[in-house]
Amino acid sequence: DLTSQVEVRIHDETLSGTFHALQSGKVDIAIGVGGNLQSAGIASKPMGSGNFVFAVAPHHPLAKLPEPLLDAQIKVHRVVAVADSTPEQQTVSVGILPGQDVLTVPSMTDKLHAQLRGLGCGNLPELMAKPYIDAGQLVVKKINRPARTPAISYAWREHAGDKSTRRALHWWLTQLASKKTQHALLNRTV
Repeated sequence: DLTSQVEVRIHDETLSGTFHALQSGKVDIAIGVGGNLQSAGIASKPMGSGNFVFAVAPHHPLAKLPEPLLDAQIKVHRVVAVADSTPEQQTVSVGILPGQDVLTVPSMTDKLHAQLRGLGCGNLPELMAKPYIDAGQLVVKKINRPARTPAISYAWREHAGDKSTRRALHWWLTQLASKKTQHALLNRTV
């Protein structure tokens, strides 16, 4: 039936909140999920990986220190973290050292803006940070830890909604299976 309409709503979830949105039925598909999920009723496929860089504003105290930065040097400076959007009690934290002051923001874009202003340090997706690195607004620093290169997947609820919803989901899954679409999604900037 070509006359039926499908409503598309986009939600911005972070960390384990993305998986929770799928499990709870809040969303039928999630793009940019960390890793390859295994759960009853949820299927996933890998898209690729994303590189992260440790970056600070040029006026941040860590910008002038010799590399690689040690955890002890980083720990005395505030880290900017993205809040886990899950409503559950157990949330995920990434890149925070024990005892480190934390500025928690709601999105990766807010994290980028906080770091540009020198409000803290932390890892950023390399592609998101690249224009600011190239413009001299961020300085990449080598740290004494392995680089973050998380696997990125897309995931969906296998038994999603009515016929119209299933057709829309099929369309999205067809698009996401395309290497061209995956490349475009993984290589976008703010």
